[in-house]
Amino acid sequence: MNDSFIHDALQEAVHEVLETMFFVRELEDGAELSAAPDLAAQLNFEGDPGGCLTLILAGHAARAVAADFLGAEEDDLSDLQVEEVACELANMICGSVLSRTESETRFCLSSPHVVAVDQIEFPPKESVHAVGLDRGALTVHLVLWPGPNRAGAGSEEALPAVCASGGGE
Repeated sequence: MNDSFIHDALQEAVHEVLETMFFVRELEDGAELSAAPDLAAQLNFEGDPGGCLTLILAGHAARAVAADFLGAEEDDLSDLQVEEVACELANMICGSVLSRTESETRFCLSSPHVVAVDQIEFPPKESVHAVGLDRGALTVHLVLWPGPNRAGAGSEEALPAVCASGGGE
């Protein structure tokens, strides 16, 4: 798998999940990608390869995306609801990327969780896709670890909670 293939799969997955599951369209030109990050969700996965996906929402994007997904008004949503939707978005994008890149491989995904934006560290080799949304921006970072391994090898995170085959989203 080359970096271009991974990046294309990430881009396609973000676009498809946003449009079909969240009813959100990416902005074409003039997108505001410089807004300060507000919320991040992350999950690890094990398989061949294992890795980590981190989703970062900036501006008012997290609340707007949650409202679209839940069919609710932004002001009616609790912070917990917004966080849960961000975690679900990360989970859907991760599943979509994995099914595009390794359709015959079985993966185990950890439960997505909210992480402090200021404590996220990314290794030098990762795939990144950022899109402008109506109310902010969304950036997805995908890090792959070569070979079959446990997600986050060396991390303190518990074993992944969900296992899925790459094929059939």
